[in-house]
Amino acid sequence: MLRIVPPCAVALTAVVLSAVALTALTATPATAEWQRASSPHFIIYADEAPAKLKAFAEKLERFDKAVQVTRAMKDPPVGDGNRLTLFVVSGPMEVQKLHPGINNRVNGFYRARATGSTAVVPRALPGGSIETADTIFFHEYAHHLMFQEIDTPYPPWLVEGFAEFMGTADVKDDGSVGLGGAPVHRAGALYRVDNPLPFSSMLGAEPTRSGPERGALYARGWLLAHYLTFAPGRRGQIEAYLAGMAAGRPPLDAAKAAFGDLTALERETEKYLRADKFPYLSIPASQLPIGAVTVEPISRGMTAIMPLVMRLKSGTDTSNHAGLAARIRAASATFPSDPMVQAALAEAELAAGDAAAAEAAADRAIAADPKHVDALILKGRAVLMRAAASPSGARQPGASFADARSWFMRANKIDAEDPEPLILFYQSYRGEKIRPTANAIAALHYAAALAPQDSALRLGNARQYLFDGKPAEARKALIPLAYNPHGGALSDEARRLVGLIDRGQASAAAAEPQAMTPPLQPKK
Repeated sequence: MLRIVPPCAVALTAVVLSAVALTALTATPATAEWQRASSPHFIIYADEAPAKLKAFAEKLERFDKAVQVTRAMKDPPVGDGNRLTLFVVSGPMEVQKLHPGINNRVNGFYRARATGSTAVVPRALPGGSIETADTIFFHEYAHHLMFQEIDTPYPPWLVEGFAEFMGTADVKDDGSVGLGGAPVHRAGALYRVDNPLPFSSMLGAEPTRSGPERGALYARGWLLAHYLTFAPGRRGQIEAYLAGMAAGRPPLDAAKAAFGDLTALERETEKYLRADKFPYLSIPASQLPIGAVTVEPISRGMTAIMPLVMRLKSGTDTSNHAGLAARIRAASATFPSDPMVQAALAEAELAAGDAAAAEAAADRAIAADPKHVDALILKGRAVLMRAAASPSGARQPGASFADARSWFMRANKIDAEDPEPLILFYQSYRGEKIRPTANAIAALHYAAALAPQDSALRLGNARQYLFDGKPAEARKALIPLAYNPHGGALSDEARRLVGLIDRGQASAAAAEPQAMTPPLQPKK
């Protein structure tokens, strides 16, 4: 459920709209020594002093815990493979270099993938920026948490309104967290005289077509989510609205049934806005215990290739895989025994389509660290690529689909909560063009539970349910994706499949499940 319920003994305090002065890592001179912070939910790489990086990691864990407490969320098992990896760079220009073609007003980005979700955020923003570095990350991570547990439709305004609500979190020095502060960076869209997005359009989940409409979706989405959270007379209405949509009612009809007169609702929220006083949740540190945070310098080899690793892991520059692999290959040549360096090289070689080079690099990583999970997965992926590229009678020893599966099983034994070997184990049967075993199908479903933020995985998981004659389970998996405002073609397909299921045509939607990973054949 979305409604944010104050937990026991949490004070609810009214405060006047004001700018929240948050900071990420303070803008101190670079140390030229990259550090890696490891915490229960994050792996963070930053060129920062260890003490400051540790404090930053603890802040993120406090925020994670605060969201979980206010939403009564379960904290699912998180292994090394599905913690969020965060790269902290010096500023927005460095963010934009890692995402060619990105809007130059974008100061950070997040990518949800079962193979490893990543985020890139700046250490600080230029002087005079209204938005803060923390706000950027908190907004994106709120999306990560929302899609971790939802199995009902969330319309675009609520997806963004919730992220804006959480994005202004104030993690204080005493460990307490305030949630619900006003997003002052949205003031222009909130207070503009001509509202480009009336509630009838917003609650009806109509697509936004213009820049002003998009800005209003974030701003007025926050306003409505905030008002419905705190207005006593409106409690339970968000849940009723979502339940109506989940039952198949058109969003506007569900809104009218849940909220009543939408014009009256809009007048109430306008009055709420003009009062310029917004309550927020203050959660004491005693209710936000967090796990241990460790910080250690990364190896000399990883320091040498870190700029290339960030480009590789961010996964946004797909124009020259071969060039990136060549650069990592050259930089890693002097570190043949560094398992992390060789694993990064193996990943880059796979992206470039060179299975043999990838396997050789993975072998070096495994020789240095036999329990290096990423290296074991990459070895299996290289074998899988070789198996897919060779006729069955011409496969070399050690290069069969069964051989690939053996590597994924080894990785799974070390980290049972990593979704990637589970997915690849399933995909190996699809690549071999044979029906997956019951164990492989169970692996797919568990991977989808571990990484629900991955839209392609969610869609593939639903297709397997459809193929197995389980339309109810498929619909439950598809609904969040169908309304995802950032889902693109995958959301379009999810809506199509949901429509078929709702019209009693599930058999028409039950085509053979398709591969969810890039082609296994080497690039020519």
